[in-house]
Amino acid sequence: RLGVAIASVLVAVLAALVRPRPVPSPDPPSPRAMADALELRAEPLSVEKHLILGCSPLAGIYGSIPESQAFDTVKTALELGFRDFDTAPHYGLGLSERRLGAALEKHAGETPDVRVWSKVGRVMKPHAEVTDKDRAEGKVEEGNMPGHPGCIFPDAPTDVTPVLDYSAEGVRRSHADSQRRLGARRKVFGLRVHDAEDATRYAAASEPVTGGVDALVEMRESGIIEAVSLGMNDPTYVKRMLLEKPNGTFDSVMSAGAWNLIDQDGLQLMLLCQSRGVKIHNAGIFASGLLVGGDHYKYEKAPPEILARREKWAALAKKHGVPLPAAAIAFALAPAGVEKAAGGG
Repeated sequence: RLGVAIASVLVAVLAALVRPRPVPSPDPPSPRAMADALELRAEPLSVEKHLILGCSPLAGIYGSIPESQAFDTVKTALELGFRDFDTAPHYGLGLSERRLGAALEKHAGETPDVRVWSKVGRVMKPHAEVTDKDRAEGKVEEGNMPGHPGCIFPDAPTDVTPVLDYSAEGVRRSHADSQRRLGARRKVFGLRVHDAEDATRYAAASEPVTGGVDALVEMRESGIIEAVSLGMNDPTYVKRMLLEKPNGTFDSVMSAGAWNLIDQDGLQLMLLCQSRGVKIHNAGIFASGLLVGGDHYKYEKAPPEILARREKWAALAKKHGVPLPAAAIAFALAPAGVEKAAGGG
């Protein structure tokens, strides 16, 4: 549902993107000295070069969607010029990857420049493979399984269990499973370490040799993937990983929900990436869909103060003759270090 909304919104706002107009902030998010240190983009924006379609909605986030709607979303994105697609095993317990792969097979054909990004840190195990040790160590994510009140993907399959695994072995298995779900023709371009945002997950991912990060570097060096990245919501853990691993480990980082019109907590992360030459893929640019008419923010109903902030931006955008989604995209891509921005989910 949200993916189709994003695609239709982008049709209307492309003209505004060609000649982006500055929109002053009604509530400056940081000290002037820090903002001045952030290099701003000078080049014009384009869909093909600068936008990623976030594919979590292909699995039906918050509500069921038919497969045909997911396919139409991918078809529309391709027609608009999208060439980067970001998914994850977590999105519908593999359903997003399966639908994306099938849709690309149907609508992209032999298009050579399509790049699929997925993520590692969770393995979708058949129920019989889940061990007592997995459960005892708290690795089973029951809250993401259909039937649980916390599950936001009601169409997710019921024959697998999501199990956290940030080890080298887990990363390799996750990649192989993702490749199978996406289809043989569509090679995974890049992999992101997903949600390693507590002490246990972080330690398992960053452990030398046996951790997932070092395994990803080996996979890149051997040509299995082209890029190593991070995909996290908390800028603190992203900064820590960048500082603790050798420079050159990561080609990019995907920071979610930390640099948009509602939330700019990722400013210090952007400055760090700028200093180290790490590209930023900015996700959550529509603030959980709030800036394109949604009512959720960070996986919950948006509180009144957040809705009020959106209305201030909407009024300011209207005053300057700019659609609010166009202002959101332009803001997300304003820092020169942001290589791409992801819309959709």
